[in-house]
Amino acid sequence: MATKKETKKKDAAAKEAEQAQSFEFKEEPQAGEQEPQVKAVEATVPLAQYARLQADFENFKKRNADTAARMYEEGVADVIKDIMPTIDNIDTAIAFQKDEAHKQSLELVRKAFLDVLKRYGVEEMSALGEDFDPKKHEALMNRDEGPDKVGKVVDVLKKGYTRGGKVLRYPMVVVGE
Repeated sequence: MATKKETKKKDAAAKEAEQAQSFEFKEEPQAGEQEPQVKAVEATVPLAQYARLQADFENFKKRNADTAARMYEEGVADVIKDIMPTIDNIDTAIAFQKDEAHKQSLELVRKAFLDVLKRYGVEEMSALGEDFDPKKHEALMNRDEGPDKVGKVVDVLKKGYTRGGKVLRYPMVVVGE
């Protein structure tokens, strides 16, 4: 469905084309010559070419805007992917930290990273306790956890993240057998 702005642009372009078709150029007669008449068809050729060129340029601008937006999104996704190992390292440091004060400070740093990622639309993928799905999880190993845990995710080694419905990284998990 066309917006009002697009409709106005189309109406203005159509009006311009009509004016171009009905316009006649008249050359000034030289001394001793009769006044030549330029046919309307010949006069509209440059204006029609101009209108086509203008439409091509508008299409070019739209394509470039789409390309620029796509490149920006890809750049943001690349930076986010580069930050993920840092968050993994912080998670590992939290897990092995014995001193409660240090653990809390690391959790604050982790929260700050995740808050920044959240502003860019990044969300953690939940996996723990779910049925293992090779389309949603990356299994790194199996572990015997009892009959009730067969085929379930029993541990998450690295968390997965999504952005705008696209998976940036699948969670790396341990599956019960």
